Amino acid sequence: MADRHRVADCSRRLDRRNLLATIGAAGSAGFAGCGGQGATEPSESAESDDDGDLFPLSVRLETGGTDERIRMVELIAESLQQTGYFETEVETYEWSAYLDRVINPAYQDNGYLPSIGLSGTFNPHSFCNAIHNSANIGACCNLGGIADPELDELLDSARYGIEVVEDSRLRAETYDEIWRTLAEERYTSFTHFGVETAVTTADVHGFAVWPFPEGVLGYGLFSPQDEQVAWIDRERPAGDSDLADLTSGGTLTAAVSTNPDSFDPPHSSDTTSTVVQNLLFEGLVANDVEGNVYPWLAERYELRDVRDVDRTAYEGYMRSVGTTAEGAVDVDEQVIVRHPEDDPTADDEVRVLLPDDAREAAADGTYGMWFRYELREGVEFHDGSELTAEDVVASYGYYENSTTAPQTFDSVLAVVAVDEYVVDVYAQVPDAEAERELPGVYVLSADQIADVEKGSIDPREGVTPVGTGPFEFVEFADEEYLEVSRFDDYWVGKRGVAEAFEWFDGPDAFPDGPLVDAVEVEVVPDDATRAGALRSGEVDLTYDVASATLDEFADDDGFLVHAVASGGYDYLQYPVNVEPWDDPRLREAVNHLIPRQRIVDNVLNGWAEPAWTPIPRIARGAGTADYEALETAVRPLNEYDVERAEELLEEMAGEYDESS
Repeated sequence: MADRHRVADCSRRLDRRNLLATIGAAGSAGFAGCGGQGATEPSESAESDDDGDLFPLSVRLETGGTDERIRMVELIAESLQQTGYFETEVETYEWSAYLDRVINPAYQDNGYLPSIGLSGTFNPHSFCNAIHNSANIGACCNLGGIADPELDELLDSARYGIEVVEDSRLRAETYDEIWRTLAEERYTSFTHFGVETAVTTADVHGFAVWPFPEGVLGYGLFSPQDEQVAWIDRERPAGDSDLADLTSGGTLTAAVSTNPDSFDPPHSSDTTSTVVQNLLFEGLVANDVEGNVYPWLAERYELRDVRDVDRTAYEGYMRSVGTTAEGAVDVDEQVIVRHPEDDPTADDEVRVLLPDDAREAAADGTYGMWFRYELREGVEFHDGSELTAEDVVASYGYYENSTTAPQTFDSVLAVVAVDEYVVDVYAQVPDAEAERELPGVYVLSADQIADVEKGSIDPREGVTPVGTGPFEFVEFADEEYLEVSRFDDYWVGKRGVAEAFEWFDGPDAFPDGPLVDAVEVEVVPDDATRAGALRSGEVDLTYDVASATLDEFADDDGFLVHAVASGGYDYLQYPVNVEPWDDPRLREAVNHLIPRQRIVDNVLNGWAEPAWTPIPRIARGAGTADYEALETAVRPLNEYDVERAEELLEEMAGEYDESS
């Protein structure tokens, strides 16, 4: 069979949703395919040819998103095809259809090889748990149906438990064991780690990119934790600008490649949605570029207690509920904890801890960790109401059964208002990432939450998003543009940076809020059109720029290319429950045929790093005890090696012939 590249019969608004957004997000419950290719088709890749031989094996690779990702998958398909052991085709989809397609639990039965991109965090857990823990099948993004109880236990042991909370070395060593296990099992092939980039005209001064795409605008415009602020000065070009050159006012115009899917934080997971939400909403804490955690809407916080419990400690508070034929828990409320000994895929009933039960357990002293957050007084929402503990508690409740619930309630047990400005947040078990992960929600207005249906905080639903952020909503034209303006009553501006943040030790000249008056975000799907708008001065800033074009901008004195090693990564996942992909030798062989260096050099033009290990630079602090030793052990398993691949394939072919 000749190598085929077929584009699904639907609109190709590439990168309609860039999944480089929220790790662990649950995504849509259903699937939307294109060109008649549903998510429950029989597997083509599991079929041998007519004469009964295993090889050549028909392999269908699927992807959606950027042209670069499509070219990457085509390059992998070509590499497989050239060995003569595979007959390959590449199927591409409009991004939102592809996302809905691959996160459907039925997708794992197809036997296809999906390629997708995610954004990790400073937490090394985000580079292994979301795509390998069996709890994430049908969420984001265990696409191949990986269900390995021993691996699940290992994944949990690297983050949860009193031992890793108290011993960072043990935690790092446990992650090294995880990386080696993944390299040996090869459930997934990481192809490369991204470099987060943005391009601005020389009118934009002081801009810097956040290591994660969702913070590209908010972080660049105002981040006291890194003494980072951007401003517009159209009279002189940017270069060696410093705080002595600050200019206030003007409108920053940014171009994005995709339309925001939603303005409702817990009910969306695409990057562009999070980019714009970061302008409007804030959390209890904030991170700097190195991952350090600082109080934000909370004036201060403290860890008050840690208890050595596991999830079986909640057994006395649990209730039995039924399960569905699909192996899901049959209950409408958010499941906070499921009894670790129960399996909804095998049991008619399982024991679960629901929200009211969880609050009762916390009140009785059954919890893993207890944090107390003291809120700042006088913080105003955009509608003029004051932030109180009620808003924080309501926000966590609003996250229940949302798109982002899986990564919220993998640790959160209960959230309780102590008084008007004090909130207690409890973890289910000791959690080494609790300081960052427990407060990891946007704080929404309790008044607004009470009046809307979940998922409908969106101007397209007639609901104006209300947050505490430095910018407030002005106007949105679907598929066209968003406009926000500087919030005049922004709490940092009213108090001043030095007074608001005890931890701030920056210069006196650092401003007390964003300097630009407004931000306009234009939706420009076409890469060339977006780059052209930047060159013509129609927009001041864009990201998602094709790597080949980045080099052109870098060589032009009229523009600045901002780049930082990021948490973004692309991967190919194998359908481990479909023959012959259940044979680790086949997965290992294909992994050796992925030309990682060529992908980085020829497709991404050097604006990425080959994924020789499953962990990027940004997460190595807590994620490895000795990265050099890890790379020495793992890199040979991931290098391009046609000879080794053919040895494995010949071995499989011989065994298949003997059994035929």
